[in-house]
Amino acid sequence: MAPSGNAAGTGSGDSLTAGLASNLDKLESYQFIESMPTSSSASPGASPSAGDPQFISGTVINRPVKSIYINGRPAQFILIGDKAWRSMDSNTWTAGDPADTFLTDLLPGHDYVTWFDAKSSYFKVVGAEPKNGIACVHYQGDSSLASLYSGAAGSSAAFQADLWIAQNGSYPVSGVYGFTDTAGAQGGSWGFRFDVSHANDPANVILAPANVVAIPT
Repeated sequence: MAPSGNAAGTGSGDSLTAGLASNLDKLESYQFIESMPTSSSASPGASPSAGDPQFISGTVINRPVKSIYINGRPAQFILIGDKAWRSMDSNTWTAGDPADTFLTDLLPGHDYVTWFDAKSSYFKVVGAEPKNGIACVHYQGDSSLASLYSGAAGSSAAFQADLWIAQNGSYPVSGVYGFTDTAGAQGGSWGFRFDVSHANDPANVILAPANVVAIPT
């Protein structure tokens, strides 16, 4: 479920610099929400899948103890240090594997690399603009990026590639890469979008679940 093409690079001048997703790990904590296609063909000229996107929200605490909460709808996951739990109803929890990389693969920084770093040289500065209450630099994909996907989803679908990077800390705050189709037979959207908010907010707290039951044997 990746964008196609052969562009890459670190960017120069007003171009986007690759590798900024790693700056999310430098934050004390943050909240996020993202959506991604459940299935798609990303080749230029191919029709994106009409499959419903997967929506994920959560909280990440990087310090002092690495902790992650993810709501994957219907499943929920919690990681706190060397302990992990999972639930299907946000009420009853069972123990999980804290060494499993599944949770970090669901964080926005993981898919940011695939969708934005691979096309960084196509993105140019639009200007300074606040996003999610954070002072940001707004980047936008140029016309040559959109041309890679011309005709991929029909005339009713609009391709969008926008990204906001925090001025302080240079971490990704919000981004959208893909199509929005409201008039065609498919309807809906295809691509990846995310929002980061509440950076370093002391109210970001992840607690161990109270109702933990043994896995049936």
